[in-house]
Amino acid sequence: MRPKSLILLALALGCGLAASIGISRVMDANANRPAVQLETTPIYVALHNINLGDPIGAGMVALEEWPASKAPKGSISSLEDLEGRRPRTTIVAGTPILEAQLLALGESADPVANIPDGYRLSTISVNAEKVAAGLLSPGDRVDVQLFMAASQRDNVPVATTRVILQNIRVFAIEQAVQRTAEGEDARAIPKTVSLLVTPEQASKLDLAQNLGELSLIPRNPNDETASAMVEVTIEDILGTRGERNTRVEEQNRDVAKVQKPSLFDTVVGMMNKASKEVPPFEMTIVQAEEVSTMHFDRRTGARLRDGEGGSSAPVSTVGAPMRYTEDGKIDFSAVKTDAGGAAAPSDFPIPLEESK
Repeated sequence: MRPKSLILLALALGCGLAASIGISRVMDANANRPAVQLETTPIYVALHNINLGDPIGAGMVALEEWPASKAPKGSISSLEDLEGRRPRTTIVAGTPILEAQLLALGESADPVANIPDGYRLSTISVNAEKVAAGLLSPGDRVDVQLFMAASQRDNVPVATTRVILQNIRVFAIEQAVQRTAEGEDARAIPKTVSLLVTPEQASKLDLAQNLGELSLIPRNPNDETASAMVEVTIEDILGTRGERNTRVEEQNRDVAKVQKPSLFDTVVGMMNKASKEVPPFEMTIVQAEEVSTMHFDRRTGARLRDGEGGSSAPVSTVGAPMRYTEDGKIDFSAVKTDAGGAAAPSDFPIPLEESK
């Protein structure tokens, strides 16, 4: 082996030996160093979801060691401070139980205290089979619809339905458990629903309950648009063709909307329509040996040409040569009338002697 190769090999062995000695010393130093103790504190956490108002028992919670720096402020570490108390809100499984989440011992939840200023609770009876198939829950938004049967006493000539309130918040739902024939719980059916309304809306709801049947129509909680409150009667349903929805509308795609006529265009259109419906002024003209009938516009006084004035008949016709009766009066029975069937005036014929 060449001397140069021997020198390189010796240097590599020396570097490896030095590195191994250094690593060994570092590991020995860390092993002899005392371990840092992490400070912890015991806190109670929920073993499963604890519903609003349910009293907390020892079987619902467990004591766990948490790092003192990570423990939430207000955590409870004593079972005596926890057992028998009720939560103000639902506590999720695995989360620490905080003092702010609990009512005082012996205190019950008071939902009335959560009513915002300026609002009231209006409780209405609902049809158990029509409340969105049991999908409603507190916090949902609904429209309130009133159905009134035909009643002469209440001045309702035909059956009518109308949306009377929109975008109303459901505050609470009273439920009754329906049981099967075997005695098992089947499902909870809402009997009454409490709505968060203004005093004026509460009065409207109270009156509506005495007039007919109320229904709740759920709506998207992010949809705050208000639609026109149009009454629908049985004539509207039976007198029109069935309406349909489209996927484009349901998915809120961009749809080319037909421009509605402005108020000015609507008024002008009504005036034009009215002007066509007004019959023209008719005049019978006696000239020499002939009689003719002409039509004039009632507003402008201008003579109308053939086909104008809303009539397809000629507006000016020339009669037959003049004829006279034995006593010297004009015989109007021989005069042509226009195609509209205009008759001779009641004061004709006119005596020629009186016109001289």
